[in-house]
Amino acid sequence: MASFFRTVDNGIKLSSLVSIPDVTDVPAMNKITSNELNRLVTHEDTPKASQPILGHLLTQIFQSFTIPLPDVSNLKIPFGKILHHNQRINEKFSSTSPDTLVPLYDTEAKTWNWALPVDPPENGSTPAGVDSGSDSEDNATQETTHEENFAAFLNAFASCLSRSRSELVAIRFATGTWSAANAQKALPGSAIKRKPDIVLSDNISAKWGNIRVSAELTHSRYQPAMRLGKAADTHAYIMMSEQPWRRFALILSFTNKYRHLRVLMYDHSGGAVSPRFDIYTQPNAFLHIIAAIMFGSLECVGYDTTVSFSRIVSPPRSKDIHGYRPIRNTPARRSSTTDHAVTTSSSDSLPNPDVSSGEALESVVSDDSDDSDDSDESSSDSAHDSTEESPSTLHDSMDEENSSPPQPTATRSAPLLSLISQIPQAEMTESIYSVTPLPSQFPYSTQSPEPCGKILTLDNEDYIIKDHWVLGKDDNVVLNEIKMLELMDNVPGVPRLVDYWVVERSDGEPDITRKYRHKERRSTRGTSRTHVRLVLKPCGRPLHMFRMLKEFVRALRDIVKILQTAVEERQILHRDCSLNNAMILDELGSSEGFLIDWEFAVCIAADNKYPIGGTGTVPFMSRGLLNQVAILQQQANSESMKKKTRAHKSTKKPTTLKSSSDSLALPISFVVHRFADDLESLFFIFAWVCIKFSGPNGMVRQGPLPNSLLDRWTSLDLETCAAFKITFFANPAEEKRLTDEFHPYFRDLIPLATEWRKALADNMIHPVTFSTILGILNSHLNKLPDDEELATTVNMLKNDAAILADRFKGKRLASESFSVVEPKRQKSHHTGDTESDSASGSDA
Repeated sequence: MASFFRTVDNGIKLSSLVSIPDVTDVPAMNKITSNELNRLVTHEDTPKASQPILGHLLTQIFQSFTIPLPDVSNLKIPFGKILHHNQRINEKFSSTSPDTLVPLYDTEAKTWNWALPVDPPENGSTPAGVDSGSDSEDNATQETTHEENFAAFLNAFASCLSRSRSELVAIRFATGTWSAANAQKALPGSAIKRKPDIVLSDNISAKWGNIRVSAELTHSRYQPAMRLGKAADTHAYIMMSEQPWRRFALILSFTNKYRHLRVLMYDHSGGAVSPRFDIYTQPNAFLHIIAAIMFGSLECVGYDTTVSFSRIVSPPRSKDIHGYRPIRNTPARRSSTTDHAVTTSSSDSLPNPDVSSGEALESVVSDDSDDSDDSDESSSDSAHDSTEESPSTLHDSMDEENSSPPQPTATRSAPLLSLISQIPQAEMTESIYSVTPLPSQFPYSTQSPEPCGKILTLDNEDYIIKDHWVLGKDDNVVLNEIKMLELMDNVPGVPRLVDYWVVERSDGEPDITRKYRHKERRSTRGTSRTHVRLVLKPCGRPLHMFRMLKEFVRALRDIVKILQTAVEERQILHRDCSLNNAMILDELGSSEGFLIDWEFAVCIAADNKYPIGGTGTVPFMSRGLLNQVAILQQQANSESMKKKTRAHKSTKKPTTLKSSSDSLALPISFVVHRFADDLESLFFIFAWVCIKFSGPNGMVRQGPLPNSLLDRWTSLDLETCAAFKITFFANPAEEKRLTDEFHPYFRDLIPLATEWRKALADNMIHPVTFSTILGILNSHLNKLPDDEELATTVNMLKNDAAILADRFKGKRLASESFSVVEPKRQKSHHTGDTESDSASGSDA
């Protein structure tokens, strides 16, 4: 199972949690997601008369949906298709036959001709909004839940729309159905057990990897920090995790007696909430929202339409990598985020999915996985959380012979996922498409420089396509990694940049999260992100996929050399050494360390002060950096509390948790960062592997390790985390704690761990040098066997030989003690005589 890693930026955002954390219980997950979104959710006000009726957010999201829609008064439905009646409906249509078309919306009463729930559900009672005395309803209808009622209504609503506008059916990407099947049991596909009230997915078994939108119902009024809001946060997190190609995730929130609709959008910078829409008094706005979600392109629900999915990609042999674009909507290399062309191809032209590949490909279209076991949870509004049999594997291999366990992914700016995409059909072989794809449709490879990276092979060479969301919107920030890689060109152990581009939306504009926000608050300042893709080579494997201890230590030593070359020869500081950025590169029968992700690297400044954004990944950050950031966090919290106090004393309504505000989530400031901090980060990477893993090739340690050092180093509170790390180096007893937590497989590295820890003890005051760390690593590297397997085998043979020798010696002593017994020799003589007699007898 992957680990929950938190990074330090100007603001922490939900999409930074791109890997399933060890925390799987719902309350803990709700707390994590809510904390990550604190002051990063923008709430949009009701649009003015001069503004679009849907407001800024939804207008941006649904801009590709341009089909003229009918007025809600023109929607007709066969009376027999109205599944839920009340007294008003029965009286109004008392003499209407089931096949007669009647209005779905009553313009005079300003209500729907469908008995939607209005009261909270009560166990054992008739659902609210349903007439218990109606002769037109049977017992099954009486037992319908609020969630089932709403799901049926939304499906009927879509049917009315398609009947009124044939164009909607023509452009519809795939058949989508609202379902409440998982309102009472956990939706499959995640270790986090959540029960969304309603989900929209294809006509298949729904799971977190294929649902398009989820919806939550609550009878109470909307509040960002209430239970529904926390549930939506976690739902969005799971959707972004299981569908890492998403630009954003949408959650529909029905509150205040289920009549107020808000669209909650979560992306790589936090969240945004649409204005409130009353589904009874603003029916046309409601119509537009549902139509765009159900009939619009997948871009309307957050998918990246520049990506399509295939099992095997065979690029044109005649094309060079600089001219070949495996992903659509990819202009030529450029140095500006504006003024570039866009090339798109319609999703409607996708062929039908091929489901003949068997278990190696878990196609969403042929998904028939069993649902998880039911688990009850009491709730005043609706059921949300449940249990599930097991976590799903995020990145399954297309080739079972090369399958590997899921790798931990860095929870940073966005999913660092390489995307393999459509090429001309003439060049495509064994293609498999899916309407809403699963992560398993990306072939996993251990030869990847990104834990989630994927390989493009061209002319027998492997290239990595890195897809990520870069913090910032200006060229000098967005293209920083490109600049750093160019400055680090030809340095051994550093990826070589082949190509790059800024991803565009369907309108040709750069894909930037800021465009979904109507206005920017202080707490969201500096959190905008830009969608960028890079093509890199060569391909490596994660550090924890080492094959033997000597390779592991040698890779760490090589990374120290890379950092030294960057600092001393290129005057560049990496700033983000973590387990996910440390790799191993295989070269002609040998291997060497490989350092990736230069997104936050900087040219070294005279005062060693740099912006806080991209300071590092919390479990691997030095205590000095953590201490500086913790102080800034305290200042931010203090400022927030002062504003709340002033708001409480005044008539102004205080800002609720998660809402954006005029206080900063984390002050945009500067921290002192030296190369010695990166060297300390390497020690934490080393210790993490020795505690978390149990052997080579990514063997994860089994069984719990309560209150371990790893738990302390991943504390969500930066001040606490800094204190733990300071104590770790200051308290002599922590050395024994460290060595005791090492897995037995790494016992030969305990001397290295103790010496390395001792060298870093005064790192905050007297920065450690490259020569010191290299000397330590080299001295212990020379003591490790070149062939660990051979050395292990020799030791096993020696042990077995010693055991056999002891056993032989024991048998020999026993034999000598019984050698004086004469009957055995007499028996031999007797036998000989008998044989002689027998022989004589025979002769006779």
